[in-house]
Amino acid sequence: MSRNIKTILNQLQTSAKKDFGQHFLINKNKIDFITRELSHRKDTLIIEIGPGLGSITEKILESSNNVLCIEKDKIFSQYLKDKFKNKKNFILIEQDILRVNLNKIAKSKKAIVFGNLPYNIASQIIIKFVDELHDKGNIGIFMFQKEVAERILSSCGSKSYNAFTLKIKSFFDVKKLLDLNESDFWPAPKIKSTLVKLAPKEIDRFILDEYIEFSRFLTNCFHIKRKTLMNNLQNLYLKKEILPILKKLEKKENVRAEELKEEEFIKLFKYLKNYK
Repeated sequence: MSRNIKTILNQLQTSAKKDFGQHFLINKNKIDFITRELSHRKDTLIIEIGPGLGSITEKILESSNNVLCIEKDKIFSQYLKDKFKNKKNFILIEQDILRVNLNKIAKSKKAIVFGNLPYNIASQIIIKFVDELHDKGNIGIFMFQKEVAERILSSCGSKSYNAFTLKIKSFFDVKKLLDLNESDFWPAPKIKSTLVKLAPKEIDRFILDEYIEFSRFLTNCFHIKRKTLMNNLQNLYLKKEILPILKKLEKKENVRAEELKEEEFIKLFKYLKNYK
């Protein structure tokens, strides 16, 4: 498969661009696995970030009536337009994903957003996904470098558990689907990857209505990791407001943010908002 990719790149007089994080998945079994995960109802909108040369796109076009790809690389965009010009269920947006409004694209449709995310902006893309689609009932299936995936999957008490983790887990159930090795890609990256699924969960209406402030609250909880939760929260609230709520949650005054579960952060935020 890598030979075929090299041939196409030579014909296009281009190469895999490091700045764009272009590493093509060449393991056929893993491509088939991902395709099955993306195969839902025919009317589900599939939004693919960075389709590259369209090896996965080609397969999902067979099972979905609506496939929309977002590709920044102008050469690849033109290649995909030519390759799928006869596919009525194919739409392409030639744009940087960080400049695209996912909320506007998905509209009222239930969508699955998928991508083998560039390692250098993977965290930005996943936060964009959560910010724009946290209340729409959409699914995210993303390939991350293993380190980022471990942060997303981390649980209460672990070193990698932080505001980034909590922002995602407050709105989505997170599940690891598949590990990928360096040899599964061409050119081979220097790191391993993990495929992660984000499925929408039932969300407290109060948190949805206060999304921006809740996000800021989570960031403040972990503002300085060596400090206690109490000290970090005093950037936003008075100590006399925080103390009785910690007691209500059966937490000590010196508790640290990484010791609380996501549902406890939601309770803490709601209590503090009602106090004010």
